Amino acid sequence: MNMVMIERGKKYPLPLGVVEGAMANFLMDGGNSLLIGMPDIQRSEAQVIMKGPMKAGFIKDGPLILWVFEFAGNLIFDCPFDARIIPKDRLTLPDVANDQQRLLIDIHLVDTASKLVNGIKVITLSPKLSLDFLLAAQDQIADTRGMAPFLTKYTAIDILRLPKLAAVQLCGEN
Repeated sequence: MNMVMIERGKKYPLPLGVVEGAMANFLMDGGNSLLIGMPDIQRSEAQVIMKGPMKAGFIKDGPLILWVFEFAGNLIFDCPFDARIIPKDRLTLPDVANDQQRLLIDIHLVDTASKLVNGIKVITLSPKLSLDFLLAAQDQIADTRGMAPFLTKYTAIDILRLPKLAAVQLCGEN
């Protein structure tokens, strides 16, 4: 694994897979990162994401894991997650040794118009959400069905309803 330095105010050194929205790069050998890409991000939007509280949760439906991230002012991002597409040599499923372990997530806020890093933040999921996600990911790996029909159902729902469906929980900051 190669180490990459990410600095606020500098060009984002990794491929931008999203033009606008969020992309969960979880359970990989380099750690867990959440890329939030917004073109021409406003200072107030960056402040809400970087300085304010964050809630997270996911919807598990068949093989679908749909993450939902909520920030103040109804700033909501959703993104599907599929552990099955992570190369086997890069997939890392932590072994939960106790009920207090938390997944650590690096948040990278990037202005996709300029490709500049606007912020970096580290949060942790609650122990219950961490365990529920790891169990859901294991179930997903064993499920051979496609996600498309399941995802279609949730993309038809107003995004403002998704936090309740995902039972979002307050994340901890480190």
